[in-house]
Amino acid sequence: MSGATLYSVSYALSSALLDGLGSILPGPARAVVTNPNVLVGLAVLIFAVILLAASMLNTILLIWWERKLLGRFMDRRGAMHVGFAGLLQNFADGLKLFRKNTFQPTEADALGFYGGPLAYMVTSMILFGVLPISSGWNSGVLPLTLLLALAIFSFAPLFIFVSAWSSNNKYSLMGGMRSAAQMIAYEVPILLAVVAVVIVSGSFDLTTIVYEQQNYWFWGPLVVALIVFVAGMLAEMERIPFDLPEAEAELVEGWNTEYGGMLFAFFMLADYLRALVGSILVVLLFLGGWTLPTWVPSALTSFPLAGIFWFMIKTYTVFGLFVWVRASLPRVRTDQLLRVGWNRMIPLSLLSIFLAAVLVTVKCLPVFGCLPSMGV
Repeated sequence: MSGATLYSVSYALSSALLDGLGSILPGPARAVVTNPNVLVGLAVLIFAVILLAASMLNTILLIWWERKLLGRFMDRRGAMHVGFAGLLQNFADGLKLFRKNTFQPTEADALGFYGGPLAYMVTSMILFGVLPISSGWNSGVLPLTLLLALAIFSFAPLFIFVSAWSSNNKYSLMGGMRSAAQMIAYEVPILLAVVAVVIVSGSFDLTTIVYEQQNYWFWGPLVVALIVFVAGMLAEMERIPFDLPEAEAELVEGWNTEYGGMLFAFFMLADYLRALVGSILVVLLFLGGWTLPTWVPSALTSFPLAGIFWFMIKTYTVFGLFVWVRASLPRVRTDQLLRVGWNRMIPLSLLSIFLAAVLVTVKCLPVFGCLPSMGV
């Protein structure tokens, strides 16, 4: 799919800015600003700033999208009245949280109490520098982007448990232990489901995985892997029906009971950052990423930033499915959650690997067509 990307836009802005500076600066300074390395460095800086702003804005829009969808699912209007269609409500809530004081419990461990939420949010934000959302998003410097993304994504149980333990609250500790057990139980089937995608695509590079879906998206032949991956992501994101670590009726507020103000905002922001990352991973692995089927008219794929546009449409649709699950299902018990993770998800993920091996052997399916290329 052709068209402009975020990096190309950043590069164009950098080039225009340096050309303007070069035209008014004297000779030695002009040589510095016209250096190709300076151009690339400024382009990367602009790219990083836009990436940070885009991730924060999308996270806020995700909260708005969930509130609106929950209001529709529950047949109520909701309480979002600030700004047009409630778009400014989240900014008002965020400002309120950041203005509140944060109190540290007397016996709490200061390093873990303050470092845990910060590390939890920072590692969630780092993922946006790894995940490609359009063609040319990265230059291939990170060929194992899928492994790197999953590795960073798996840091969360550690930071959650540290935050819970350092709070010196028994309810927080129980929530942290639940979170660690839940995430470990569902990380195994997630990784096995990803193996099925890797077998079919022949690569751990997310960009290559997207381009391997040119003939058909992987959600069709790998529907079992998709089900396992989505269920595992719901558990990793601690969303209903897998929100046992934050069960308000049982554990006050779970592992973040003692947190308020800005630190609670960090936790909430990181939760939605992970929800956004989970939706992006589903789109990249099973829904063709930023590509559209070949039979789609070229007018829908040739306008500027078309890849990013369609990618975000898919991402918000997947998150809408997560919200639908939240509005429809009750919370499960701890024993049910662990039983499903170990006794149901792992066999299904192994089945998905077997089906992927069959697909690689057959190479063509009557309904979906043939694989564009085989890297294994």
